[in-house]
Amino acid sequence: MEFDTRNNRWGEGYPIHECYSLLEQKAFHLLSIINASSKSNALSDLKDTLVVEYECSEVSRLLLECSVIIRNEIDLKSGSNIGRIYSENSCIGKLYQDIEKAIDQVEELTFREACHKIIHARHINFDLENAKSIRQYDSINNIVYLYGEFHHKEWKAELDVCKFVCVLMNLK
Repeated sequence: MEFDTRNNRWGEGYPIHECYSLLEQKAFHLLSIINASSKSNALSDLKDTLVVEYECSEVSRLLLECSVIIRNEIDLKSGSNIGRIYSENSCIGKLYQDIEKAIDQVEELTFREACHKIIHARHINFDLENAKSIRQYDSINNIVYLYGEFHHKEWKAELDVCKFVCVLMNLK
């Protein structure tokens, strides 16, 4: 059903929000890609030329950009909790500190640690629905797998992108 706003004095023209922050815009794009993946991948005319070419790379780019902005904000305000309404202990995934020796030893992945892992990851894998290859899948799910190294130990982080965005949006 069309919602007609032509005679609304509060909303003339195109609804363009000019007050959002760059971080909010990136969070919206990230969440939109994840949640629209199954519908985007169903568009056979665009799947091979647009969706598969950009979906995973855009999620990677947006995660990295958001993490850098957030970590900068957290580090600048590290001496003060004023205005911060997120919890550094907010669990948004799982962390395996040493995957070669103890894959079954899992810790909670906190928001701050997730930002750190995203920034320092050497590789990212995606949870893909019905994947035959990185270019043949039905949709991208909300979990990403990050891999890296710290003190000569290989780590793995499983990050829930939707939970990440929820905590990110509570940063004030």
